[in-house]
Amino acid sequence: MNIEIRKLVPDLAEDYACFFDTTPHWGHDDTKCYCISWCGDNVYHNGGSHWYASPDDRRVHAIQRVRDGDIQGYLAYCDGEVVGWCNANTKSDCRECMNHLRSEDVPIEECHEGEKVKFIFCFTVAPKAQRMGVATQLLRCVCRDAAADGFDFIEAHTNKKFAAATDFWGPMVMYEKCGFSKQGSQDDKIVMRKTLKE
Repeated sequence: MNIEIRKLVPDLAEDYACFFDTTPHWGHDDTKCYCISWCGDNVYHNGGSHWYASPDDRRVHAIQRVRDGDIQGYLAYCDGEVVGWCNANTKSDCRECMNHLRSEDVPIEECHEGEKVKFIFCFTVAPKAQRMGVATQLLRCVCRDAAADGFDFIEAHTNKKFAAATDFWGPMVMYEKCGFSKQGSQDDKIVMRKTLKE
């Protein structure tokens, strides 16, 4: 499979949305996240809800946030079609994602002053492209660009017990293969980090 990785830019907002339109999310259309479920303007307000009311709402907000540069990451293309996505943003700009992780009892280390940390929140790969190294190629691209952009670390989270069908964080073995090491853990949640500067 010939994969091309492209950084998400405003002009790719429709490609991004179409990928989520057609990619199954645990088998239910009403759970299509558009990778915006944790990015609502009212995150953890209104009784703790962090979920836009419908997939249509999430799609509209996702396109706008891509165009505004709020959602950042990389798309994987094969023959002109998007087959994979990685959400990778500056950790300090990923407040809503951090709030979600805290709600899941994931150990969160705050950024130190002057420290630039690239944060990987999730991967989504189309069923026909799974187990073909797409997520690994996305991860390697994140690492390469983060190093070129002067980041100190890349941070990600994973589960000790990886469930491929529902686990959007990616397996620990993938991170280890790309030079990450375990930074901390709590229960089944593991923090992985890769140092980009000596």
